[in-house]
Amino acid sequence: MRVGARLGILTGAILLVLVGQVAYGEGGDPTAPADPAGSATRGTAIQETPTLPPPPAELPPETTPSNVDRNVVRLDWLELPPDSGTGRRVVYSKNLQRVWMVEEDGTIYNTHRVSGRMDQPNPGTYQVFSRSTSTCSRSHSDICMRWMVRFAHSRSGDNIGFHEIPRQNGVPLQTEEKLGAPLSGGCVRQATDDAILMWDWAGLGTVVVVVP
Repeated sequence: MRVGARLGILTGAILLVLVGQVAYGEGGDPTAPADPAGSATRGTAIQETPTLPPPPAELPPETTPSNVDRNVVRLDWLELPPDSGTGRRVVYSKNLQRVWMVEEDGTIYNTHRVSGRMDQPNPGTYQVFSRSTSTCSRSHSDICMRWMVRFAHSRSGDNIGFHEIPRQNGVPLQTEEKLGAPLSGGCVRQATDDAILMWDWAGLGTVVVVVP
């Protein structure tokens, strides 16, 4: 093959890759936050420090063995963890990467898988202190998330809350199938439907109990 023909093929391949990358980055979900540039409201308590990078995508071996399919719902995982408080509250188990929304009489309104972070927040009782329908990372303005319900702070002072899986330029940072693994950089990620349920249910002052 002549040199000119080879260069033509190589140039065409490079153009295809570049076009594909642009399409992937800009062709996100049309329901994503309308303003990825970062002007979305940040609520009454803004993020003071950059979002930490996500930890390695490894499941806690003592609670979720590698041979267990996270998409298979185990009945014992649907039961409320012991010593998880009383009354109307949200219960978040870091080991199980699952939350429960519990009514005053103990009825479970909803339970669903999430993706949080194993080393934060510490186990304890918190309250929802701030909410935003849409917010963006201060250090990465192209990463935005919806239905933010803030209830805690990290050791560095960062806000921690429940929200929809974040999107970067409209592209989700993880799939809903991967919920149940601790993939978050700090907050607690949820599927879209579950994030909306949490937003509707957990108003300001709602108690959040975090257990190991």
